[in-house]
Amino acid sequence: MKRLFSAALLGLMGAAASAQANDHIIEKQGLYYLQPGYSVNDVAEFYWRSLNGWSEKPANVAKYFTPQGVFELPYAPVEDFGFFATASKGRENMTRYFTGMSEYLGNLKYADWKGWKKVVTAEPGVYVFEYTSDGKIRQSGGDYNQQFIAIVTINEGQIASAREYWNPYVALRDFGLIRKTK
Repeated sequence: MKRLFSAALLGLMGAAASAQANDHIIEKQGLYYLQPGYSVNDVAEFYWRSLNGWSEKPANVAKYFTPQGVFELPYAPVEDFGFFATASKGRENMTRYFTGMSEYLGNLKYADWKGWKKVVTAEPGVYVFEYTSDGKIRQSGGDYNQQFIAIVTINEGQIASAREYWNPYVALRDFGLIRKTK
């Protein structure tokens, strides 16, 4: 039992150390920044850190964004389901949105950023990522599995904008807001 506990503790310590191992990502006064010389992999890890686990720590997302940063969900079905939003501008609004959504989603984990598809665009500071997430619908306990494509813009070491495209049908179906007819 003691060995098992020690191994688990070492595993947790190793995970925490690896989460902080990137020299291009630093924390200053509770906010996170990319340092000059970062790569597309650094940006992917930075964006992943902002998202991963937001259902339990919704205020974490905004700590990676500029003060007026924007998180956009262009395909969000806001006309029919008001708890979705197509855009949240500024850290406070972003935190409010993710806090509200955390009432619906739990244990949301994003695929490891190392396995993401990553594209550097011709426009400086603009990156495209393709990735997945898995979580639980709090109300039903059902699974929520989504695929994403995001366009992320970095400015002054933080995310100035993230435009995340996902399948609204999957969200509506998994949340029980629509049903299959066949």
